[in-house]
Amino acid sequence: MMWCIRYLLGVLMLACLQASSAIAIKYPGAFASSFISSRLSRTTGRRYHLPMIRGGGSDFSEEVAPAKLSYNASAVDAGSLQISDLMEQLETNAESGLSQEQVVDRLELYGQNKLDSAAKPSIWKLIAEQFDDRLVQILVVVAIISGIFSFLEHSEGESLLQSFVEPIVIVAILVCNAAVGVWQSQSASDSLDALQEMQPARATVIRNGEVIGELPASELVPGDILQLRVGDKIPADARVLELQSSTLQVDETSLTGESVTVSKLSGAEGQNDPGAPIQSQLGMVFSGTMITSGNALAVVAQTGMTTQFGKIQQGVTMAKESQQKTPLAQKLDDFGQQLTLIIGGICIAVWLVSIPKMNDSSFANFWEGAIYYAKVSVALGVAAIPEGLPAVITLCLSLGTRRMAQRNVIVRKLPSVETLGCTSVICTDKTGTLTTNEMTAVSLLMLEGKGQLVEHVIDGTSYSPIGSVDGIDQDEIDKKGAVADIAAVAALCNDATILGNDDAWGEQSHDEDVVDEHGNTVQKLHHGGSNKKKNSLSNIGKKIYDRTGEPTEAALCVLCEKLGGMQEYTHGQHIAQNGSYHLHVPPSVLASANVDMWRATHPRMATLEFHRERKSMSVVSSFGDKKNRLLVKGAPNLLLERCTRIKDRDGKVTKLTGAMRWEIQAKITELAQRPLRCLALAVKDGKDLEKSLARFDGKDSSKHPLLKDPSKYKDIESGLTLVGIVGIKDPARPEVADSILKCSKAGIRVMMITGDARDTAIAIAKDVNIFDSEAPNDSLKAFEGREFFSKPEEEQLEILKKDNIVFCRAEPADKQRLVKMLQSLNEIPAMTGDGVNDAPALQQAAIGIAMGTGTEVSKEAADMVLADDNFSTIVSAVEEGRTIYANMQAFICFLISCNIGEICAIFFATLAGFPEPLTAMHLLWVNLVTDGPPATALGFNPPSPDTMDAPPRPSDEPIMTKWLLTRYFITGLYVGLATIGVFVQHYVHEGISLSELSNWSQCGTVWSPANGGAGICGALFKESGRMYPQTLALTTLVVMEMLKALSAVSVDNSLLQVSPFANKWLLAGVSGPFLLHLAVLYSSKLGVPVLGEAFGMVPLTSSDWQNVLLWAAPILLVDEILKAIGRNLKQKDFKKSISN
Repeated sequence: MMWCIRYLLGVLMLACLQASSAIAIKYPGAFASSFISSRLSRTTGRRYHLPMIRGGGSDFSEEVAPAKLSYNASAVDAGSLQISDLMEQLETNAESGLSQEQVVDRLELYGQNKLDSAAKPSIWKLIAEQFDDRLVQILVVVAIISGIFSFLEHSEGESLLQSFVEPIVIVAILVCNAAVGVWQSQSASDSLDALQEMQPARATVIRNGEVIGELPASELVPGDILQLRVGDKIPADARVLELQSSTLQVDETSLTGESVTVSKLSGAEGQNDPGAPIQSQLGMVFSGTMITSGNALAVVAQTGMTTQFGKIQQGVTMAKESQQKTPLAQKLDDFGQQLTLIIGGICIAVWLVSIPKMNDSSFANFWEGAIYYAKVSVALGVAAIPEGLPAVITLCLSLGTRRMAQRNVIVRKLPSVETLGCTSVICTDKTGTLTTNEMTAVSLLMLEGKGQLVEHVIDGTSYSPIGSVDGIDQDEIDKKGAVADIAAVAALCNDATILGNDDAWGEQSHDEDVVDEHGNTVQKLHHGGSNKKKNSLSNIGKKIYDRTGEPTEAALCVLCEKLGGMQEYTHGQHIAQNGSYHLHVPPSVLASANVDMWRATHPRMATLEFHRERKSMSVVSSFGDKKNRLLVKGAPNLLLERCTRIKDRDGKVTKLTGAMRWEIQAKITELAQRPLRCLALAVKDGKDLEKSLARFDGKDSSKHPLLKDPSKYKDIESGLTLVGIVGIKDPARPEVADSILKCSKAGIRVMMITGDARDTAIAIAKDVNIFDSEAPNDSLKAFEGREFFSKPEEEQLEILKKDNIVFCRAEPADKQRLVKMLQSLNEIPAMTGDGVNDAPALQQAAIGIAMGTGTEVSKEAADMVLADDNFSTIVSAVEEGRTIYANMQAFICFLISCNIGEICAIFFATLAGFPEPLTAMHLLWVNLVTDGPPATALGFNPPSPDTMDAPPRPSDEPIMTKWLLTRYFITGLYVGLATIGVFVQHYVHEGISLSELSNWSQCGTVWSPANGGAGICGALFKESGRMYPQTLALTTLVVMEMLKALSAVSVDNSLLQVSPFANKWLLAGVSGPFLLHLAVLYSSKLGVPVLGEAFGMVPLTSSDWQNVLLWAAPILLVDEILKAIGRNLKQKDFKKSISN
């Protein structure tokens, strides 16, 4: 029955479309299925595959669907399958590739080879998001109510500006806040856009037995046969079928962040275990990575969203959806909720308390009184709201980003500045973060007199040529011994180059000491009468020395420079020899002077490329008189087997005996346990080479009978003479160990996540103080990724609760899992990363930290970027984050205490029945003009010396603790009472009693003539008459808040210990608003009376100022007493924690 309904539906749609072709009439069911499928796909964004409907005449007896490809691109682990099984599943072959019909079907089945586009939020959604904040919502409500009251009370004689000034100011604040928020949202780059930009545009494929050279990469489907060439960006995830060169080297930096190229294998050699990490999938090449050497044939296994890049995009999207608010955002939300309840409660209470006074004779009726006291309640709401708080927080965080930039931290998302302050766990990469990511030769092993193996220590931890080899003199290179051969192999059997950056060096060329002993950029004092520091971001993290080529080969280049032999240059500069350094030699000259000399005088004739089987690489180089030598480097265990002799330091060549082999192997094992990566260096003189190679001139090496066949390379590399063993490592950054001790003292745990083997990871962890250097390896918390995640979840969480931990053989996906688990334990994790596949974890973490040398995708997903890739910079940023939070807490408490004072003044005046001491405009003036600048200046408070001596604050700790709330309520209470006091004092001085003042609205009807009757009522209590005492109250309030701001230079320390002069910006932040207040106060004398009228202020006399200071000054004494009590409470808490 169903097939009949589908058939009729197909016919109906064909009729609607007026399809008249014979094909459509003959096969209506097929057309209907295709039509429905495409319509559903367009509507829902997903692909639907309906069974094909066959029809023909009136024969509907059976339904036959063509066979569909059973290959599941998203589920198949192509690298773990045998090639024959994979090709069978894909129904393809390497010779002819797919047919056009197969391509069409698979495009329908799998879709195009491109990543899904991320939906951009509309401008209206962005605007709406700016109002998803409780404080902003309160302001909206207040603006609406204030606008209604202004409309009801607007009289014909008043201008609209005068009547609606209050709602206009509030709306202006809201508009500015929303505009800034929308601008920040629109200007923020998207990591998903960066991912799509990494996709290649073209591919070379074999289809229908023909090579298509410029196929759009988006049209690739699983089963396509790719031709890969050096320089190609791989367009899809594919399995290598055949190497068409001796090696295939792929740069996977864009995916994994690892700078070392990966040698890919074909056939069974490239097959990996199911679920193997990306680094171990040697038979797979991945979309977006680059071929640096070799050619190959590969079959497409995954396209579009099923590729590794697609999975990463899905991870980023999921991380965005599940991303938690920052601790600051959560606290501000909680604070906003509390403030809503408090403000609402106080406003309602004030209005209810005023109900009996609404029938007062001064009002025409009850409703007029109700509106009046409702307006008073709104004024109270305005007083309670810290209108300037959102702007001050933004400014403070922005100032924090500027200070962090000076520490090599580029902040992308403002709230992350504060989140750093409560970071409890730092999850860090090893390579380039804890280590220099500059492979460095640190040990040289060679045979010396009396047949002894001697190890020489090599100075330096970077690509700088500055340094020396311990125990080797500068003239050693000129002898014919092992040192000269080691230098020759290091320079010539090598494709890397060290580069010197004259710009980075030149910017500091007038400094006292240009660089440190390792050639790294450091801060210097400048000569020539200027000590101005260069703080531009373009100078941050610049390297004077860098490399091109493989890191291991770069280490050998640096070794060659340190061994010496640099010839004199005649550029009018003094010359450095034997790796020594002179300040006047530019890095571009110094970087590779010795290597350049070797390469210029001993040109390469041929290269025997590295192969995984023999694990070595060699070159044939000319040494004059048509005599060539073979220079070899490779893995010691295999190269040692092909060595028959050994050369000592003096140039003596002896037979390599079994005992000597055993001794060398034992020493290599010892070096490997440190752990060092060991390379054996060997030579073969011309007399031992085949004649055709000994005199080969380098022409047409591809046609040479010995060179054109890689299988003969092993025979050529036999009968070698061993000259030395080099130990290479990626050394720990010298400053990291102290930084991790600093983390430990600050209660921050460190977790190292690396793809290295366990022993290597533990060795580095001990070097940098993650682990105790004396602890046995078996007792340490070091886990392989698979091992850890195979444990029960309860055990995993228990392990994560304490101590520093190392995760080795870890995959990038493990990072996101760890972040989620740590967050479930209420930890605040910071996560570092540099590869594309780190993006989901960076997005998920409370603080995502990308490396400056990392991929653009990782940077876009991160909250901040380290310009120098240095772990110690993270610790500095945490310290800065804690300081920023302390300063933020100081100005929030300052603002709230000011508002408490304003609330108390209005609340008590209303309860007592006094005239309002402050108008709504006065409250806006105080909150925006006189409170904002001092609060912002508090963001510049100097850091406390014990900032990193305390554990991270709990993420759920409120901004205002119970003690702070109590303390600032007391100070606010005094501010409110003093404000009312100076206001009431004025009326008492005019002969008005407190009883009369509380019944001011009945003036003129029940007052006795002795007090002036109706005349004095108008003079004192009408709006113009109240301006004078209100100005006294406002000015007293402003002075008290300025004094409180000066006292807030330190939350706990006395002004006698920390002077306001410690923060010069605070002095400016207090002076500026106070001068502005004076300008408005005396605007009538300055010829601009409209200002005073608009803000309801009149000039004060000198006696008035004495009165103001008399009421305001005691606030300093009150605050000092409360600070002393707070210090005493902290000491008691500290002693209690020690005793427990």
